[in-house]
Amino acid sequence: MTITDTLNLVDMDNSAQNVAEMLDTTSWAKDFSWQQMLALGRYFKPYAIRAGLLLFDEGSQGGSMGILVKGSIDIYKANQRIATLTPGRTYGEMSLIDHQPRSAKAVVKVDSELLIIDQAMFNKLSDDQPRLALMVVLKIAYFMSQNLRRTSGELSDLMENH
Repeated sequence: MTITDTLNLVDMDNSAQNVAEMLDTTSWAKDFSWQQMLALGRYFKPYAIRAGLLLFDEGSQGGSMGILVKGSIDIYKANQRIATLTPGRTYGEMSLIDHQPRSAKAVVKVDSELLIIDQAMFNKLSDDQPRLALMVVLKIAYFMSQNLRRTSGELSDLMENH
């Protein structure tokens, strides 16, 4: 798999076992069995990226989703930091679903490790194991719902203060 919408990535051991072990350290472990994580290991690929490097830029072509396994990534919108991703958090869910350009910029804060699935591998997962693909989509929907709830709460707080 070649990730074309993210920058500065270094390949890591991409065995299904290694990917499953990496997934097992995240919040994904509670929603997937070990066998399912091993299966996902054939579709997600592991990468490392050094601190200070750009992962992707706002407006760049999307098409992949990542799970932060180790490290920290700052997310910027219009050059303002709006979030810091910590292990277990995902990015790019919207890009994987709607194929639109990236809505923010991501800069690696400390050396990090990621698991990434691109559109082609997600389509292959959907063809090969539709039930597992549905579970991934439901997990993505959960994360997007949580983000929307948080954003709605922050917007409500801002409106009350004005």
